[in-house]
Amino acid sequence: MKKSMIGMLVIVILQSCIPIRIAPKIEDYQLTKGKKFKRSLPKRQMFVFEDPKDVNEFYNYVNTKFQLDYIDVYEDIPFSIANNQYFFSFYEVDIPNKTINLIPLAVDAILQNAEINPVMDGFTRQDKVIGI
Repeated sequence: MKKSMIGMLVIVILQSCIPIRIAPKIEDYQLTKGKKFKRSLPKRQMFVFEDPKDVNEFYNYVNTKFQLDYIDVYEDIPFSIANNQYFFSFYEVDIPNKTINLIPLAVDAILQNAEINPVMDGFTRQDKVIGI
């Protein structure tokens, strides 16, 4: 009885995925500093939202809307509100969830002991989640 319970526990643990990084959840939008959201972004105040569209659709929209002819589409795009000139920039960033699956690691460890090259090297799961 005890051995079967331990065996079941080991199987459940090996089948589980351990999260390394969990992407933030954004319901509608979020106002935050860029550096706090992702280190590679500038320190500016940002309007962060989840973009359900395909890659470069927002880029193409901004390019067409402001007639930029594919020149400096990401940087300081001018627009006017009540005869006041403003500028905006945008960044597209992916923040995936990363998990480690323990079964491929165990299989590779067993194969390495048998002096066989790893077969399942790099089997981490990444879910694409967010863009700004």
